[in-house]
Amino acid sequence: MAQPEKIIAYRIVQVAVENFKMQPQQLNEKEELGINTSFSFQANFDLKCIRCLSSYVFTKGENKLIELTLSCVFSIEPSTFESLYDESKTHLTVEAYFCRYMATIAVGAARGAIAAKTQGSSLEAVVLPPINLMETIKKDSVFTVGQ
Repeated sequence: MAQPEKIIAYRIVQVAVENFKMQPQQLNEKEELGINTSFSFQANFDLKCIRCLSSYVFTKGENKLIELTLSCVFSIEPSTFESLYDESKTHLTVEAYFCRYMATIAVGAARGAIAAKTQGSSLEAVVLPPINLMETIKKDSVFTVGQ
């Protein structure tokens, strides 16, 4: 039997577009674009925060049409943050389900950023498609204290 997921008390303290590049081109409605996504996580032990960094690259053939890097910072309630440490306090583990949860928020923010940044351009019809985060993020994120 699977263990219940730990409840993690948090609040979003920052959402920021770290990088945005666009190469406007005319697109056919039926033309499919390629998309590459990636997610990474960082821990700030002093501030008790987890950062989800997400990247999205839309391509047409070899050309990069849109590149977006977005950062979402989640402040974790102090006692909850402490509960993520191992017994020796040398590693902090954020389970995959919570990484996926943070990534879901990042994907929603990315959809908004893409809509706002492409408005009025030839790429305004570009939409970030659904992303299967169960397939994308399968492992816990483990952070070593002091690194």
